Amino acid sequence: MKIEKRIKFTIYNFLGQEKAYYVVDMNLGFKFLTNSATKIAEPLAIDYSYQIFISESAREIKCTAGILKIDNLKRKDTAIIYKYKQISQETYRQLEIPVVQNHQAVYAFVKANLVEGNLNFAKYALFSTGNANLIARHSKALTNQQLANFASDVEIAIFEPEEIRRSQLIDMEKNAKISLLELIKILEEHRHNIIVNLKHLRDNYRYKSVQMLKGIRDANGNLVKPWLTTEYIDDGEYVGMGSFEMNRNTATINMLVTRKVKLVKASDKTPIIEIAGLLANDLTSYNNYTIVGDGEINIKSLKVKISSKKTFDVLRQKGVIDAETFDFRCCYTVDLNLPLVPLDREYSNIDGLFNQIAEVKILASIISAHLKQESDTFVPEQLDELKKHYLSQHLYLNFPTTKAEGTVDTRISYKIDIGSKDILNLGKLYSANRFLERRYELYDTETGEIFGKPTLEMTLRENIAVRQKSLSSRMKITKVDELMKPIFDDFLGIEINGKVAGILAKVGDESLLKILQDKASQNLENTSSGSILLPRFNQSEQYKGISSEQYKGISSEQYKGISSEQYKGISSEQDKGIFSEQDKEISSEQYKGISSEQDKGISSEQDKGIFSEQDKGIFSEQDKGISSEQYKGISSEQYKGIFSEQDARTTKLKKQERIAALTAAKIKLEEYVEKIYQDRISPLVFYIGSTGLLPDCMEGKAMSAIQLAAKYPNLHFSKDEGEGLFFEVGDSLIGVYEKVEYYSTKALVEVG
Repeated sequence: MKIEKRIKFTIYNFLGQEKAYYVVDMNLGFKFLTNSATKIAEPLAIDYSYQIFISESAREIKCTAGILKIDNLKRKDTAIIYKYKQISQETYRQLEIPVVQNHQAVYAFVKANLVEGNLNFAKYALFSTGNANLIARHSKALTNQQLANFASDVEIAIFEPEEIRRSQLIDMEKNAKISLLELIKILEEHRHNIIVNLKHLRDNYRYKSVQMLKGIRDANGNLVKPWLTTEYIDDGEYVGMGSFEMNRNTATINMLVTRKVKLVKASDKTPIIEIAGLLANDLTSYNNYTIVGDGEINIKSLKVKISSKKTFDVLRQKGVIDAETFDFRCCYTVDLNLPLVPLDREYSNIDGLFNQIAEVKILASIISAHLKQESDTFVPEQLDELKKHYLSQHLYLNFPTTKAEGTVDTRISYKIDIGSKDILNLGKLYSANRFLERRYELYDTETGEIFGKPTLEMTLRENIAVRQKSLSSRMKITKVDELMKPIFDDFLGIEINGKVAGILAKVGDESLLKILQDKASQNLENTSSGSILLPRFNQSEQYKGISSEQYKGISSEQYKGISSEQYKGISSEQDKGIFSEQDKEISSEQYKGISSEQDKGISSEQDKGIFSEQDKGIFSEQDKGISSEQYKGISSEQYKGIFSEQDARTTKLKKQERIAALTAAKIKLEEYVEKIYQDRISPLVFYIGSTGLLPDCMEGKAMSAIQLAAKYPNLHFSKDEGEGLFFEVGDSLIGVYEKVEYYSTKALVEVG
């Protein structure tokens, strides 16, 4: 192709910084007036990035990074071909050719990058045109529909006259303001020196969801309010500055305001003083106010009072309060109408992060399922009393709520998730009880009954065993199964593979790890027919590890009258241990009078735990000062009573210990996940959702679900996920899903 004209342009990022330099070769006279050919195949030199064919008469655009093939041209059609070559800054400066930022060639370059999935670069190219209307409309485009609208508007601009494009230009001056994200960090650090005007906050607040009312609806749809309500203790004009938190999956920041309340009867306002043995005078209510919702500022300013001159100086220096002198009596306005994020912030690599979080969440789910009806602090009667007074076991107010009736509107929300090339997102994981039912069965070891709807909470009971289900021909094993099953197998003691130990060590938990190690030792002894006994804390478990020293010097008189039934089944190997290590210093005289009948046929099961914690109790604390004569003639039935009573006490104690260990581990697991989200994932989600960009340090082309599924067939998509947009970043995936949200209109809402 003959070059008829050359132009050049610069690509700027959203900070106005120069990112890349391009020269464009143009053929302006590509016509088919005198030639009968209606097909072309235009090659592209290796040092060029793209070539783009534009026919204004045919209203056609074709972009390619290779050979340009056109086969549907009509006679008398006219066309232009642009060829783009990236050059260095030095070469760019030396080229004495026209600089064109708002040229058709630049809009065509935007289109080409959209087609290729280079979303960041397409938006930077659009920003480089200075077209204010298109920038405002499409700079945050993230969903498939939004990108389709973006491409459509760019095509319109390509065919518009140049004077129309020029009329929409903006000045690309750099924004020197602090970002809202940086301001929130300052407010968080200084929040104990700031109080917020609550009335101003409520008056200027826009609700982001449907209003919920306290109470339930009866059969006729009438609101039935709770029998208790709350009254604020600090019912003043100002409240303390709340804490701030980013949402895990949306570009949303909430400010959590806490206030002290008391519970009173709704009927006569009588205060509730005591609940379940606790004073009810230190309860807290929590109200979330959305500062940023789905990448849009929801509150433009805050009215505050400041008690520290240092805090005042910091805010004034950052330019967010318009005042020169500090006065603790003065009410200042803090400007929140700022750029949302610092565009030059660095973000950490997310490779491997999905599997790390997934494993921790799987174990946390297993533990939560165990604790569904359990508390390490309160007995069941107390939990019932707390529930009656609308309090959770952690003493959070938990009133029943129902949707308010009235006018609602809709808005589009983005959900942003991370995943792997095998599992699309964390939502694909099964709940713990669902996976238990899918791959295992629980049964009663005494009756053999198999439980139809097993739950992990059931494993805290006695005489419960678990075994793997036989796989049916209809069950399809997925990558989710492959991730979850080793953790379940390890936790249940079916196959000790170190998964659970590794996770607990990672989060810094030791108490549950020790209990699970003890359980694993028990399960190795109790394995039978592919079944595993879950910790029942029975005799054999209680008796492990008792040294021979504990039994030294027990006289034969102490054993007189113990029936043979109690000792059935002691194996020769077990006898060796009992009558060698334990009895080295016991004389033959001590065993006189034990008949051969007593030793016949002693079973191994009964032997487990003969010289146990129970025996230690019998022959120690319980028996101080009791002569051997007192044991003569004790029947096996009497011993059963002693053993069963002690077993019940020990079982209850062990269960409480296990619940306490599970609770402590659950807290550490949840804290670990929360820290990863707040430090690494939520800032990334907020950046993507508020700018419509990936951070420059992350390279990833935009793909549809169809393109992604073709590349990674193990992935499974729901209907909504099938409409999502995806980025492949290293070994991770970032998915963006569009969701319709409902919210109450201002007339309906009473914020509080």
